[in-house]
Amino acid sequence: MNPNDGSSAPSEAMQARMKRLESGALGREARTVAAMIEIYCRAHHKAGRPASGGLCPACRELSDYAMKRLACCPFGEHKPVCAKCRVHCYKPAMREQISAVMRFAGPRVMFSHPLLALEHLWKSLTVTPPEKPRARQARGRADQKAPRS
Repeated sequence: MNPNDGSSAPSEAMQARMKRLESGALGREARTVAAMIEIYCRAHHKAGRPASGGLCPACRELSDYAMKRLACCPFGEHKPVCAKCRVHCYKPAMREQISAVMRFAGPRVMFSHPLLALEHLWKSLTVTPPEKPRARQARGRADQKAPRS
């Protein structure tokens, strides 16, 4: 969405970022989050779901938001699981919603998507969260600036 021209088409930069979710570690993370949101929606929003079996509007909005934030993750392919991440990229309201989804669907995802669940569990046990990327950049810029005499 480009606010300057009033169109609802995603910008080229956003499309390029969303391509990051098609494969690799970010792709698996995206599939895991989508599966959890689907499990949650199927159990909690039966009345609001379309007949085609998709997500209800609220869960669709959460899914779109989660995919956008995942595509923009500063860690890229080295992203830790959200619970261990040092960068909180969700707005507080959305963070509350995704936490509720993960609390409910986390234990249940094992039955419908066992490989995704095992990969997520393995990642949560083995991946150490890196430092905040912005903090390192800020220190680097501070080191580069020499005091004027």
